[in-house]
Amino acid sequence: MDRGEWEPEFPWKETMRSATAGARWRLYASIVIPTTWAVLLLLYAGFWSTGFTLFQSIVIFFASLIAVIAILALLWVSIGLRFARGLP
Repeated sequence: MDRGEWEPEFPWKETMRSATAGARWRLYASIVIPTTWAVLLLLYAGFWSTGFTLFQSIVIFFASLIAVIAILALLWVSIGLRFARGLP
């Protein structure tokens, strides 16, 4: 691969690029998913929770929190395993 005369060869660049491949969309998802969860939780509290008791609303809150944590864990586990095995 010709990098041109002005750009020196850095072997660590390719290693870092392959190590962080896929981290950008995981980072975006880690921002969007909890934000969406918080908005939906506020909408639920404002409009849809009138038919439920306090206990049912607390259960819905914790169930949705566990679901969000599980989704984020599934997103990040693959990149974590990649670093655990060593850089690709």
